[in-house]
Amino acid sequence: MPEQKSINKEFIDEVIDVLREGRKLRRRLPTWGQILIEQQLPYLCVYRQPPQWEDWGTDQLVSGGGSFLIASSKKRDYEGLVNLIDRVSKELTSCFGTFLIVEIWAGAEVIVSEHEPLGRSVFRLSHLKSQPVSSYLQVLAKQLSLLQIGDRASSVTLAPTDKVAPPGMRPLLSAQQVSESGLHIIGLEVAPIYRNGARQHTYPNVLKELEAKFSPVLEKTFFEFLKKETTICPPNYMSLGRRSIVHSVWQIDRIIAEVGNIVDFLLLVTPTNSKEAFEEFKRRRYEKAPRFNYHPAPFDPVTLKRLLYKAPVERIEDPTLAQLFRDQQMDIDSRITMVAERGKKRFLYCSLQLYDGPDKKLVQLAEQILTSIPERSKGESVKRLLTAEEFAQRAEIELDYYRAQCPDLASKVEIRDDIPGVLVSQGNLLIGKGRKIFEGRAEALLSHEVGTHILTNYNGHLQPFKQMSAGLPGYDQLQESLAVLAEYLVGGLSNRRLRTLAARVLAVHWLIEGADFVEVCGRLMTQYDFNDDVAFTVTMRVFRSGGFTKDVVYLRGLAELLDHLKNGLQLDLLFLGKFGIEHLPIVRELMWRKILVPAKMKPYYLEQPAAQKRLDKVKKGISVMDLVGKP
Repeated sequence: MPEQKSINKEFIDEVIDVLREGRKLRRRLPTWGQILIEQQLPYLCVYRQPPQWEDWGTDQLVSGGGSFLIASSKKRDYEGLVNLIDRVSKELTSCFGTFLIVEIWAGAEVIVSEHEPLGRSVFRLSHLKSQPVSSYLQVLAKQLSLLQIGDRASSVTLAPTDKVAPPGMRPLLSAQQVSESGLHIIGLEVAPIYRNGARQHTYPNVLKELEAKFSPVLEKTFFEFLKKETTICPPNYMSLGRRSIVHSVWQIDRIIAEVGNIVDFLLLVTPTNSKEAFEEFKRRRYEKAPRFNYHPAPFDPVTLKRLLYKAPVERIEDPTLAQLFRDQQMDIDSRITMVAERGKKRFLYCSLQLYDGPDKKLVQLAEQILTSIPERSKGESVKRLLTAEEFAQRAEIELDYYRAQCPDLASKVEIRDDIPGVLVSQGNLLIGKGRKIFEGRAEALLSHEVGTHILTNYNGHLQPFKQMSAGLPGYDQLQESLAVLAEYLVGGLSNRRLRTLAARVLAVHWLIEGADFVEVCGRLMTQYDFNDDVAFTVTMRVFRSGGFTKDVVYLRGLAELLDHLKNGLQLDLLFLGKFGIEHLPIVRELMWRKILVPAKMKPYYLEQPAAQKRLDKVKKGISVMDLVGKP
């Protein structure tokens, strides 16, 4: 029989050599399991696989961190495991003066019923009687008590004990060893609500949610330990997260990006015959809804979704990245479905899932804007109109400014006859051939399209993940509100423009309530005095493809962004790629972990005194109504 592999001296010496050289340590154990230490810091999470039963899911609570050891608990492996931990702790103690071991294990199987299908999160913290209750233990207890799975609060108990170890296992360190060496050890027993042992069911989504919330709890605990028990103090607990990215993440990113590039979503849901449709609408005295044509979809939805789900997001150990890519997968899935459902009632339902509709407060704001703000801004000139060609020339000048800073900016300007207005698609500026633009609106529109959408697309390309340029789920609302804010900062947000954004909200509201195309367009013209071409464009945008509720994000996002800036949000952070406000915590964490990089290119107007003055006004706190001149 072949000799049984063990955690021997040669393996341990190799581990210590890696640590002494300051390199990232990642090794498979000769028996079973692995050890990972990304940063040379004095703590380690430990999990031992019970030999008697399959402990599904518990090891994943450990593997999301940047310093962990997963090993077998078989008796024959105990000595080698203890020697490994002893050498690692001594090596890092020599650098930092102390060392913390957090051992995690699953408690008794959770008893559930039909009325209570999900158990409550229960945590039991074991600490040695001989050691005082430290501040990091108090932080751990508090953070666990705040942890919620679904709508269920957690329960935490502290249990002084003579030894810290899972039931039936020998301790990794005795109380005497801890006392003599100055080490720290605590045990954390977790109720396995992510499975039902009696029925042999597993709940992957519950485990994912627990894992995503559990990792920050541990990082905050380690942060407190470093501050109070060692001579080092990291800048933020988020900097303790994992920094290395395994090959599977790059593979997943590539697959999802390839699918996202095939789904040129905005272009595919926008009519190609808007000009002809408007003329048809007028000929019929605004009494019959026009017919819209669309680009044929360049993909089969089922085949494309099959490709999308080839990305094995379940292999990602890092809970933050796993959440990000899982959200992105679901978002692209929804967009593929929407393209397949163009022209059908189901398109509206899919759109509501992505963008929702306006709430009562937003509808009231839109009505306030339309009833109290006149169409014409003071001093506004609407005489000179730029043709598509003239606007394209100005856009090229704008792009040349940014290319001088970043010569690799590959964005192009295209004049096309298959789109009604101006939009950015896959980093390029597309201008409708028949579009005419008020000269006074040109700078604001360029700041919106080039200074926001193209700029964030470029900065996103410089990030390690392609998703940051394609756009994370929910990015539209922050992108569009940031772009509208840019219009204000350059002094180009007119009454007419704000009224249009408000009209879009009401049009979506009426659509959801059951109004048809003719009714919505007629109400905008008769009730709020919009010209027929503006009313038609607003209505077309909302009714395109079967009911597109995206246009609520402009006004809703603007109000939300103003609140965030008032409360201290740094504007620079918003330009490093395309993401939503809800992903700000993830973006901040990945910045602290040095996975994402700061924005390389920033809008030119942020250097202008007039724009800075307006931005200072925003930071002090203003409402949407304050962004334009009122009578």
